[in-house]
Amino acid sequence: MKTKILATAAAVLVSIVTARACAAQSGSLEVNIPFAFEAGNKTMPAGSYRVDSMRTGAGSLEILRTISSDVRLTISTISTVLQGGTPGPALIFHRYANRYFLAEIQTGDGHARAVFPSQREKELARSQASIEVAVLDRASAGKP
Repeated sequence: MKTKILATAAAVLVSIVTARACAAQSGSLEVNIPFAFEAGNKTMPAGSYRVDSMRTGAGSLEILRTISSDVRLTISTISTVLQGGTPGPALIFHRYANRYFLAEIQTGDGHARAVFPSQREKELARSQASIEVAVLDRASAGKP
């Protein structure tokens, strides 16, 4: 019984240390998004956001939080090839008429994370052309 308790305690400790190490490796962005947008199956209001990334094997979880309130969303992403475009940290949106969908999170170090398109975005993509819109990280928006 004592060994089971020690083994369980050791497993919990390793999990905590690993989670903190992963969190320490994760990056974060702060952006001001001037329009409401959809990510996953949720509509998010316009505003200032902090985006934190937590790696999970081949993918990662992106946590979007409004800076001024408690609105929060966690979405799953996968690594993707950065195809030119915005060189610094940025969020990339697809726009269909007046609807915006979060499509990609660029970290600024040559890496990007693709957001899985929602069913609504897939439906709109079949019937309308999209326009790509970039929203820059606050820190890089002021750089020349």
